[in-house]
Amino acid sequence: MKLTDYAKHLLISPNLEDKLLPPSRFWDEEVDFNAIRIEKPGRNQNLQFSDKKIKIPRLEHLNLESNRGLTLHHFANHELMAIELFAWAILAFPNAPKSIRNGWVKTIEEEQIHLKLYIKRMNDFGVQFGDIPLNYIFWKQLNQFHSLESFSAVMSLSFEGANLDYSQVYAKVFSYFGDNLTSDIMVYIFEDEVKHVKRGVRAFEKSIPPNQNSWEHYLSLIQFPFTPRRAKGYLYFPETRTLAGLDSRFVKELEVYEDEYTGRVNLESVKKFGLGSELMRKNRLDSLSL
Repeated sequence: MKLTDYAKHLLISPNLEDKLLPPSRFWDEEVDFNAIRIEKPGRNQNLQFSDKKIKIPRLEHLNLESNRGLTLHHFANHELMAIELFAWAILAFPNAPKSIRNGWVKTIEEEQIHLKLYIKRMNDFGVQFGDIPLNYIFWKQLNQFHSLESFSAVMSLSFEGANLDYSQVYAKVFSYFGDNLTSDIMVYIFEDEVKHVKRGVRAFEKSIPPNQNSWEHYLSLIQFPFTPRRAKGYLYFPETRTLAGLDSRFVKELEVYEDEYTGRVNLESVKKFGLGSELMRKNRLDSLSL
């Protein structure tokens, strides 16, 4: 199979099982091809995009298993969109360096594992994927993706960057409520997200102009109303960005960044858990059988 055929398969196939098809270890040789920009992925009826706004359960309500299932449903939706959009990038940027394309393939494979982990665990809580409406916040950013650098700025440094914070927050809160299995899943995913952001940094940093620093270059690649607030979570863990290869100036600028949306989240409900700044880390979790 050619890599482009695989990417088309992930994007066009409506079945979830097809989107979970892991990548090959070997690809057929492929000649140059024109950029292909698919506007919307194929999806079965129960996985269609919805404009209905469904709020993620508040952290203090995660003592209830039903709310844990709904929370994981939100996260699973993000994983599915990420699988599709990294496949989209393979088709949209045919001239991307081989190392970048290989990184996208590896990211797809890891996102597929994350999606299966979330689905299996949410099923334990009585929630099936597609039970609640699926937003398409990642897909709404297509007009941002003018280049592989802007794609990396939005998908890797922003959305996946924010998940460095969210995965830590939820790992700590699930652990607080005694749900160590779900906490371990979040830590496992955190470890992979560090690699995902690092891959994005490699694609991003090669294009920094001599007269700009990394933060200025990042700002030049994103367009309002998308802002750096999308690049961090309820709580900010600077150390995670350093682990992902971002320089100290970028890490600090993101930490102090505020806009009109800052503070919309009820931080008191976050702070009540006393989460602290120490990262939850594990190399690999043998208990997470698929």
